Amino acid sequence: MIGVVSDPLFMNHETGSYHPETPMRIHYIHTVFNGKDPGIVMVDPVQASPEDIMLNHEQYYVDHVLRSCSAKSLVDLDPDTVCSEDSYSVALYAAGSVIRLVQMALAGEIDAGFASVRPPGHHATADEAMGFCLFNNVAIAARKAIRFFGVDKVLIIDFDVHHGNGTQESFYSSTSVLYFSMHQYPFYPGTGRLSETGASGAEGYTVNCPLRGGKNDGQYVAVFRSLLVPIIEAFSPNLILVSAGFDAHAMDPIGGMQLSSKGFASLAGIIRDAAHKVHSPVVYALEGGYNLDALQDSVRAVIDVIKGGEPPKIEATPWPELDEVIKAHSLYWPI
Repeated sequence: MIGVVSDPLFMNHETGSYHPETPMRIHYIHTVFNGKDPGIVMVDPVQASPEDIMLNHEQYYVDHVLRSCSAKSLVDLDPDTVCSEDSYSVALYAAGSVIRLVQMALAGEIDAGFASVRPPGHHATADEAMGFCLFNNVAIAARKAIRFFGVDKVLIIDFDVHHGNGTQESFYSSTSVLYFSMHQYPFYPGTGRLSETGASGAEGYTVNCPLRGGKNDGQYVAVFRSLLVPIIEAFSPNLILVSAGFDAHAMDPIGGMQLSSKGFASLAGIIRDAAHKVHSPVVYALEGGYNLDALQDSVRAVIDVIKGGEPPKIEATPWPELDEVIKAHSLYWPI
């Protein structure tokens, strides 16, 4: 049984007529869960408290977002990031819903979780909105799990086409949270170089896999099988959180990768099987993905695998760039 948060309230975060991070993203995903499914339990959205948000963000920044959302019109928090009158409340629901699924997964009430929430989170730093993101949903949930739910080690997997600079910054000095990111590089936001492996004393706990544009399903699968699987087995996390961005899809208007919906499902299968070996629950939180049809198809494919369906069989396709990535991270992990 998997738990899913999907609710039209997440459409109340308005971003303007031409913004790619549109409320319609939620509408398209929500149709995936219209019918009754014995493998899915629908979970009501839950608001995080301001104190939960401040586990990862500075109080003055949280107050700044609250004040900005008090205006009756759209407010630009940065050149890409917009908030509206309801955005603060919706952002609390986004973070709180990820926390709720984590709590349920750790308690054994669900086998895995998927949070179809917005605004997304992985670019948000402790004191700055960036890249469509207000609060860092996954980082907040990781801190909550460690502080209050008895978790010792969290693995965050980020397959959004953009590097999650905010998540990396949150845990760059940590050995309790390992951040694994596979992303297009060079690309926005400019972080996520191969050499960024963690601060002194936490080397190896940031695992960046920067990839040039144009990578396909087989090349992504090669990275997951060659690097991610042995890292999961060696790190043996108590909880796995996935920043699930679907903007590496070939149809996405922002990214420059060539993944298919089946490719995302294959990645989900690799995560699922590796997580089972270390007895770790997995909770997904929506990040990017801006072609509505591709987003819907990809989420549907991933949900099927999370529920226990057979993932698509995609052969790993090595390429010279992968050797460099493996060499860099084999200094810290038995790859």
